[in-house]
Amino acid sequence: VKTAVFFSSVTMIIGVPTGIKVFTWLYMLLNSNVSKCILWWVVSFIVLFTFGGVTGIILSACVLDNILHDTWFVVAHFHYVMSLGSYIGVILMFIWWWPLVTGLSLNKCLLQCQCLVSNVGFNMCFFPMHYFGLCGLPRRVCIYEVSYHWINVVCSVGSFITAFSACFFVFILWESVVNRNIVIGFWGSSSVLTNFFYSPIAGHNEYYVYGHSVDYTYC
Repeated sequence: VKTAVFFSSVTMIIGVPTGIKVFTWLYMLLNSNVSKCILWWVVSFIVLFTFGGVTGIILSACVLDNILHDTWFVVAHFHYVMSLGSYIGVILMFIWWWPLVTGLSLNKCLLQCQCLVSNVGFNMCFFPMHYFGLCGLPRRVCIYEVSYHWINVVCSVGSFITAFSACFFVFILWESVVNRNIVIGFWGSSSVLTNFFYSPIAGHNEYYVYGHSVDYTYC
């Protein structure tokens, strides 16, 4: 009982700063240009992270946590919040820094397709796990009921789609190197200092970046 109360209390406490973070992210996106590929991933992260946070609120109820603890529901919640957030963070890092480091632009159409495929794979893989958990399926099990088979197949297909989307992103990076799409003002007419430098920036230089405001309209 003490362990359940501890986990429920910690989950409830985490929900307060997490909710504040979500609202600050939404405020940041007010003047953003949603047509940008990087914004597709940012919006995807906020939606998936918020959904994972909502399932965390369910686990903060001590009565429900006693039932759902150590089931697939916890696995789904953890992956929506942590795993997908880490994966999307890596993708965002590459999309943002690849043009500046290599001087090569990424194909916008392919990036948008890869974002859609990834989101389909994410939800096909992890969303059905909530049903497993609500049915009481433990996390560590080698044999499960036959009635769960078709849902497990959906999760497996979703995992393969997710793996394919990761390979697809590697292909997008390879395509930018092969086609040599040179970057010229990657951030449009933005006044960000890095927009006025040649890409890629030389390894040994005397550039200094001072504090400045960022116009999110061009992000």
